Amino acid sequence: MRKQFLLLNLLISSFLSHAQISPEVGNPPFQVGEELRYKIRYGLLNCAEGIMRVEESPKEFNNSKAFRLIASGQTSSAVSWIVNVQNRWDSYVNANTLLPYMFTETVREDNYRREGYISFDRKNKKANTNKGVFNINEDTFDIISMFYYARALELSGVRPGDVLTFSYFLDDTLYPMNIRYLGKEKVKTPNGKVECLKFTPSLVKGRIFKKNGKMYLWVTNDANRIPVRADVEILVGAIHLDLISYKNLKHPFGQLAMSDK
Repeated sequence: MRKQFLLLNLLISSFLSHAQISPEVGNPPFQVGEELRYKIRYGLLNCAEGIMRVEESPKEFNNSKAFRLIASGQTSSAVSWIVNVQNRWDSYVNANTLLPYMFTETVREDNYRREGYISFDRKNKKANTNKGVFNINEDTFDIISMFYYARALELSGVRPGDVLTFSYFLDDTLYPMNIRYLGKEKVKTPNGKVECLKFTPSLVKGRIFKKNGKMYLWVTNDANRIPVRADVEILVGAIHLDLISYKNLKHPFGQLAMSDK
């Protein structure tokens, strides 16, 4: 079940791969107080709920302003009698670059408990974790900061068929990801149908994904760049993610980005 919650963040952050990394994002498309709420379905079963929110960081890093980006997930009442999951991931990022300083996770699954952390040493290109020290790239993200950084990227130059590569640090491993931009589609959301950008990331065959499995992601083509829907094929069946509510957005929801007007 933990892997399903990791899928939540991988699904909504994976579209980062098609854009170029820049040292600063300037004016991020979100603000303190923003909250996004998602439901996760396995087939027709609503199995979990995920929440992502933005707070001011209670910690200071290098005397710079920072955000605390929080993602949490818990099983729904329909499946909590089988397995009870309450997980949380926190990423502390520079408010200007959105690069992470520190990442923490708290995993609660029935009687199983685990806590972990990553401290990013960009000067020496190291990730210091509770399991050891690992090599990383200068622009490496965790799965939470990757999502928010992706929303701040300039997407006007992307064209259908474009494929680029990105890497992220997860479970003490640096992973690559390739992604292809497919075009624009209208998608049903809590506020009616809106124009979205559609992407398909590559999947690595293993215990979750099946060979030649597909993942699709739809992101609002507005100033918020919010993932509103995701579908992924797994070894048995498929997982679906849908945005069910939002609040304290920085920009009007669904209003076309300036480059598309």
